[in-house]
Amino acid sequence: MKTSHKLIRFGAFFALSFFIVGFSPSSLGTSFKKIMADGFAIESPDQNVSSEAFLLTNSRNGQPLENYLLYLIDTSTSTLVDVIKSDEAGEMEADALVDGKEYRIRIVRADTDSGAVKLAEEKMYLHQPDDLPTTIETYVEREATHINVPILMQDPELPNGCEITTLTSALNHYRLKVSKTTMADDYLPKSSFTFKNGKRFGPDPHQAYAGDPRKENGGWYVFAEPIVEASKGIIDSKSSRLIAENVSGSTQEEILSYTDRNIPVIVWVTLDLSPPVTSGGWYIEETGDFHPSYSNLHSVVLDGWEDGNVYVMDPLKGRVSYPEKMFFDSYQAMGSQAVIVRR
Repeated sequence: MKTSHKLIRFGAFFALSFFIVGFSPSSLGTSFKKIMADGFAIESPDQNVSSEAFLLTNSRNGQPLENYLLYLIDTSTSTLVDVIKSDEAGEMEADALVDGKEYRIRIVRADTDSGAVKLAEEKMYLHQPDDLPTTIETYVEREATHINVPILMQDPELPNGCEITTLTSALNHYRLKVSKTTMADDYLPKSSFTFKNGKRFGPDPHQAYAGDPRKENGGWYVFAEPIVEASKGIIDSKSSRLIAENVSGSTQEEILSYTDRNIPVIVWVTLDLSPPVTSGGWYIEETGDFHPSYSNLHSVVLDGWEDGNVYVMDPLKGRVSYPEKMFFDSYQAMGSQAVIVRR
C-alpha cells in the first residue's frame, strides 16, 4: 500500500508540474516544499541551491504590489518549482533555486481563477544568489477606488479649520475616535499674531497654525508638517499603530498610488480649484521674512478615483468629484502639500 501511495503522489506531482493551470490559487503562498511534504521526497541533484528574495512592483508607478502570486517554472523541464505570494511591501521569497538556472515567471493576482495563470505573460529570470531583492515589474492598470472616508464638516465650530477637519476625517476612517475640536484645541500646533513697530508677526505655516481655527476673522491656515505633528500627538496618546507621513512634493502618480492602496490623502488645494490668490500677510517671527497670505487656501481628503476623476471629502461641501488634471494643477499651484495617515 505504501508503494502505491507514493506512485499516486508522484503522478499527481507530475501533472501539477507540467500543467501550471492545475495549480489552484486556493493554495495561496504554499511553497513547493510544503506540497511535497508528509513522507514523500525527491532526491536533490548535486547542485548549488539558494533562496532569492523578490520585490514585485507596478511598472506604471513603481509602487509595490500586494497580494499577487509569482509562479516560478523550471525552463528546461517546464515543471512548477514554487509559488510565492507578495506581502504589503511587495516582497516574497523563493526557496531552493538552482544557482545559474533559468526560470520562467508568471504573475497573477491571488484572487483570480487558475485559468489566469496559463494566460499570464511570462518573464525570464536567471538565478544568481544576491543579498539584494530582485525587482520584478509588471504593469497593472489603475482601477476605480472609493475609500469613502467619513464626511466631516468644519462649520460651524471651525470656520478656518479645514486642515484639522480633514485630518480628523482621515483618523476617524481608521476608527481612531477623536473630534475635530479636540484636535484643533489640544493637538494642532498654533501661534498667535503679535505687532511690533506697526508690523504684524506670525508663525511660519510650515511650523504652526496662524491664529485660531475657531475664529472667523482670526484664523488663517497651516501646511503639512504641523498636521503630521498633530497626527502623531493623538496617535501616541491613543497608543495607536497608525503612521502619519508628510508626503509633500509627491507627483500626481505617487499621490494616486496611495489611493490605489486604499490610503486617503490630505491634499492642499484652493477653493473651487481656482488659481491661488494672496492678500496681505505677515512677517515670520523667526526670520523676519514677509509671508504673503493666501485668501483661498483649502484642504480636502482625496479618497477615490474613477475614469479620470478624483473624489474628495471637502469639509465645506461634503463628497465631490473633480477632473484629475484640474485637481492636481491646483495641488501643484499650492506647493504640492500632502499628508497621509496609514496603518
